[in-house]
Amino acid sequence: MAETTTSPLGKHCIAAPSHHPADARGGARLTPRMRAVAGLASAAAVALGGSAARAQQQQPPRDPVAAEALFKAARALVDKGDYAAGCPKFEASLELNPSASTMINLARCHEREGKVATAWHDYNRAIVLNRETAGEQRRRGLEEIAQKGISDLDARVPKLRVVVKSAPSGAEVQRDGTPVPAAALGEPLPVDPGPHEIRASAPGHETETRSVTLREGESVTVELTLRPAARPTAATAPEKAKEAPGGGVPTWAWVSGAAGIALAGASVGFLIDDLSAIGALRDSCREVTGGTYCKPGYDFAADNARKNRDFGLFVGLGGAGLVALGAAAYGIAGSGGEEARAPAAVALPWVAPSGAGASIFGSF
Repeated sequence: MAETTTSPLGKHCIAAPSHHPADARGGARLTPRMRAVAGLASAAAVALGGSAARAQQQQPPRDPVAAEALFKAARALVDKGDYAAGCPKFEASLELNPSASTMINLARCHEREGKVATAWHDYNRAIVLNRETAGEQRRRGLEEIAQKGISDLDARVPKLRVVVKSAPSGAEVQRDGTPVPAAALGEPLPVDPGPHEIRASAPGHETETRSVTLREGESVTVELTLRPAARPTAATAPEKAKEAPGGGVPTWAWVSGAAGIALAGASVGFLIDDLSAIGALRDSCREVTGGTYCKPGYDFAADNARKNRDFGLFVGLGGAGLVALGAAAYGIAGSGGEEARAPAAVALPWVAPSGAGASIFGSF
């Protein structure tokens, strides 16, 4: 049965005497010391009144009448074996008017659900609430029931001890989503049987999560070690680029582009040497009637062979360079997804004895 508390005050109230300073025509005047004392008393009264008002606002609203009705409804359901419907009504009754008897019934509900640590806590709380129970005989009866409940559960309540080795600054520990105070670490704390999750974290460290399942009467220690988080290195950046959505530029495209540039450069070099040989032939030889006349001592055959060789290498290397650059352009254009598949082309300038221009190669 829900307990109600009546005020110990009687019907008659004694009004506090009030003091009024005498006016200028008669009576004693207030001295400066008296005025200071009166001011301090007034300030203390206002402060205490404000604190009382705040405390009253923070307390949940009480409704003993509704609490009593809910308690009776819960008892009727539980007596019929309907704990699923009755136990929530005990909780609602307790919120409206905390009492030892309601707390004991709620402890029995939790004990039936297997939440022995919660029930153990409920019995201990019932002892505290029992101080307000009216009637010495009833108060003793409820005390005996709560003490017996605690005694019966002491050996059944599991204990969980959480230890964080060399805990870094700012370390936070949670058990089943509830923060565990630093002072509670290393202490065996009562928990309900079943699975529990312990999570430890700290700035600049990897988060560690452990899961453990406890049975009734079991004591378990969970040790966690927070390790510094690994910092990403520059060597991993290209690999991440390859794995990024849309893909990175493939390696073969870069290799092909570099080879194309090298081949094109070599081709231009042979072209310059070819033009040099042609210039030497023109300066040292001229067409005459019946053939070609060259200056005495000039090796015509060597420059002529150099000219033919350089031109062939220019054409061959230049063509290979164009193919390599075109392949690189295709690989780069196709690596960036749909947005990167825009027309791409490479222009390679060329110079020959008969003229100059540029070859364009790419995808459109």
